[in-house]
Amino acid sequence: MYLTAKHFMKFKFVAGLVILPLLLGAAPKPETKSNRRDGLPRQKLAQERIGTTLNRVSRQLDSIIAEYDRNGLKGDDVEALKRFRKMLTNLTGSQVKQIVDQLEQAHRAQGDAAKANNSALDAFSSQKIILAQLNEIYLEWERQQIFRELSNRFMRLSFSQRNNMLRAVETVKQYNGLIPRNAGETLRIDLRIQELDQTGINDEAAALVKILRQLDKKHSPYIEPRPNAALKLVKSGLDPALQNAIKEIQDVAKGVEESSLEKAALTERSARNTMIKLARLLAPKRDDEEVIRQAIQDIEQAIGDQKDIQDDTTALKDDNDPRPEDLGRAQADLVDRTDFIREDVADIVPSAAQDLGESTDSQQQARGVLSDTSATPTEQAAQAPPQQQEALESFAEAKEALEEALEALTESGEGEGEGEGEGEGEG
Repeated sequence: MYLTAKHFMKFKFVAGLVILPLLLGAAPKPETKSNRRDGLPRQKLAQERIGTTLNRVSRQLDSIIAEYDRNGLKGDDVEALKRFRKMLTNLTGSQVKQIVDQLEQAHRAQGDAAKANNSALDAFSSQKIILAQLNEIYLEWERQQIFRELSNRFMRLSFSQRNNMLRAVETVKQYNGLIPRNAGETLRIDLRIQELDQTGINDEAAALVKILRQLDKKHSPYIEPRPNAALKLVKSGLDPALQNAIKEIQDVAKGVEESSLEKAALTERSARNTMIKLARLLAPKRDDEEVIRQAIQDIEQAIGDQKDIQDDTTALKDDNDPRPEDLGRAQADLVDRTDFIREDVADIVPSAAQDLGESTDSQQQARGVLSDTSATPTEQAAQAPPQQQEALESFAEAKEALEEALEALTESGEGEGEGEGEGEGEG
């Protein structure tokens, strides 16, 4: 994601959020004879400056929220900003003034030490309340940043896993699917590179899982369920895929019977898909309206990609160098993407999820035709496009169902606020 002015303003707000607790840390202590004369006036001036700072942060926050609204952006980020802005309204409007008044009362009561100390203590207590509120918001923001970073790292790791998977596929193609048991120097080097890359991927995944385990111990699953849910996905999907991928590559390099680089590529694909699921699970929550809007956008992109694949499939019969296996991989990638969209909307718009499931079925049939090495390109060009057309029709039906659901949400206003959607998908 590229940084825009919106992101820089948001970072400016975060810097203010970090500084505010430090500014408010200058809470007055009960007065003594040594500081009674000028300590309270200084505290009053400092508190007034804090009030000015809070007003400035509030204005900056208003600007950020307005930019989110202008761009139609919703979800966890903007909701957090609005919550903090609401709290600042109370601080700048009442509590800060109350502290200044209490300090003024303490200063005026210099002749009565007990009364002055009581007023100073009241001011000190009020500041402690403000600090607690600010720290609560800051800790919540910090927690969300950890999950956002984990989500981004799992998504980046999925790209690395996909690249290693494609290298395995290219190696299989180079040897027409028959990897020799007595590998030559070129093949040994290629397999060694794939093994090293996969080892690096496994090591980084292990480091991310370690952080997940720490978060799972720190947070109750009833309050923050994401670490626990992610670890279940790691155990059932990611760990087995990563372990099998590295073992399969090593066995191929050793010439072990029954080993296969194609199997390695399949397990790497499974690992890639699980990484994407983890990234989406850990990403900031989105409300239903945002999930639907993103799904519509993803379907539009998928429709364009499916049309391109269909056109290339139809052209196989006239192609001087037909490569149906490439189209089969492109169709398989689209199957994965379609399934991610389906998972996003399954609980929100079940009818759209059903249409997407039907699209996936049609795509799988087309992929099967394109992967059939016994079929000629002419036969593939005749058999796969009808299945791809059915996939396109199911896409269109899913999009229509989502648009109707979005219209209903917009009219009712129920799309506002946090929902149960998962997170950003693959870019």
